[in-house]
Amino acid sequence: MPLPPFLKDKTMAEFNDDINLCMESCLDYFGDPVVFMPQSGGKYNIRGILDENVSVVDTSGEIPVETPMPVLSVKLKDFNDLGIPRPVQGDEFVVKGRLYEATRNPEDGWSESRIPLFCGGDYAG
Repeated sequence: MPLPPFLKDKTMAEFNDDINLCMESCLDYFGDPVVFMPQSGGKYNIRGILDENVSVVDTSGEIPVETPMPVLSVKLKDFNDLGIPRPVQGDEFVVKGRLYEATRNPEDGWSESRIPLFCGGDYAG
């Protein structure tokens, strides 16, 4: 299958720039303020898109299990620009006044990462 004309002669870095622009527009429209609290310490203000009911399928066992859970989409460039570590399992986030914890290491991506979360019902504040 041939590449669409807008992708011809683009490098991966240029494509990544395009994805960053797209993610920036999505964050401007759908994003919420997020306080990121890595286990290493500190509190950092970023933006993210919280989807509170995503179906995640775990295929690590003998029988696949589908579980609804919140997922936070973030732009990885924001972490690089702030000079802070990218999220890992156990890091915490405050979104819409609720405290969430990353349930596993997010997939490594070029521009965006989707972080599966657990909310124990705690409200921050």
